[in-house]
Amino acid sequence: MPARSVPLGSIADYIRGITFKPTDVVPAHSAGSVVCMTTKNVQEVLDETKLTAISPRFVKRPEQYLQAGDILVSSANSWNLVGKVSFVPSLPYKATAGGFISILRAEPGKADPRYVYRWLASGEVQHQARACARQTTNIANLDRTRFLNLQIPLPPLLEQRRIAAILDKADAVRRKRQQTLDLADQFLRSAFLDMFGERIRSAFEGTLAHGWTALLIDEIKTPGAWSCAGGPFGSRLTRLDYTDPPGVPVIRGSNLSSADGDFSEDGFVFVSDAKAEELARNTARPGDLVVTQRGTLGQVARIPLDARFPLYVISQSQMKLTVDQTLADPDYVVWYLRSPIPARELAARVLATGVPHINLGILKTLRVVLPPIESQRRFGRLVLAHKATRRRLAGGLALAAAQQRALVSLAFSGGL
Repeated sequence: MPARSVPLGSIADYIRGITFKPTDVVPAHSAGSVVCMTTKNVQEVLDETKLTAISPRFVKRPEQYLQAGDILVSSANSWNLVGKVSFVPSLPYKATAGGFISILRAEPGKADPRYVYRWLASGEVQHQARACARQTTNIANLDRTRFLNLQIPLPPLLEQRRIAAILDKADAVRRKRQQTLDLADQFLRSAFLDMFGERIRSAFEGTLAHGWTALLIDEIKTPGAWSCAGGPFGSRLTRLDYTDPPGVPVIRGSNLSSADGDFSEDGFVFVSDAKAEELARNTARPGDLVVTQRGTLGQVARIPLDARFPLYVISQSQMKLTVDQTLADPDYVVWYLRSPIPARELAARVLATGVPHINLGILKTLRVVLPPIESQRRFGRLVLAHKATRRRLAGGLALAAAQQRALVSLAFSGGL
């Protein structure tokens, strides 16, 4: 049976953050200073990596000092972030809250702090909190009265603690799987540098290892027409050409900026088959490499061999490369271009006129330092195995997240 609901303000105090000027900031943890949490610290877990500090003279009342169990609420932020919350653990230093966040403090004997935090952090309540904000030109401000009138289900304290403990465990499982996935996303970069980094550095310093070669991008492309090509020029592809699927997907920067740095098949726009045929020289196929030409430079990904579509159009901000696999392994080339020294060389060639960009000529003349082909292919096999592992890890994370959402829904509807 669902618990009775009460206004949030009846079981928690709302304390506004303090205000100060940028010139009032002092080094964090300097003698006599007080840490002041700002919106950048209000994350899923309180972010203590970049702390702001001020003089204690700005803290006018004792209750403005943070206590273990407080909940920080982002009360002035962009629309999608207003209402975001973070739980305050026991801190080894004095701290307060800045003017764009507020402190919510559960009243002892009425509400368990972790229970209140879990309720506030739930997707449904986050949506309700955003609905309590007043939108101005650049920022949304949380309406204190409406926020404190939100109705929180309030079972007895022991039941609150039981629910909070279950939700904490479910969240710990989800975060552990996220951390595992984050570590997996770092693996290929580390493996590439371990296998090839030192010899690439030596090559750039003038010493090419035995059995290694150095070729230009233009020399490792396949001999076919348009094997290294840029996106459509000018008005040959505009928003007016986009159509509803089915059709041919258009690769844009968002498809090269996924969390793991790989090719993403989400968020496509489409053009008709006839338009794709008109843009034949600007198309790419599974196995091709795509490199960002303008915008967020340095992004590079390979279209998977098992991609959802047999043909893609590249946008005006992209270039594509079909690699001659007798000379180079495509996955090796991807991670070579992502590695620090080649990335710096490419950045040094950026054209700064207007929007910073590179052109096809710059890409074609970029040098690629190549180990023996079997070493490249061994790395390519490692990439393939890693992608399979990552898919399993991502599936496990998605399952843990779905289970957590289900538990949250049950918890606050009386079904847990």
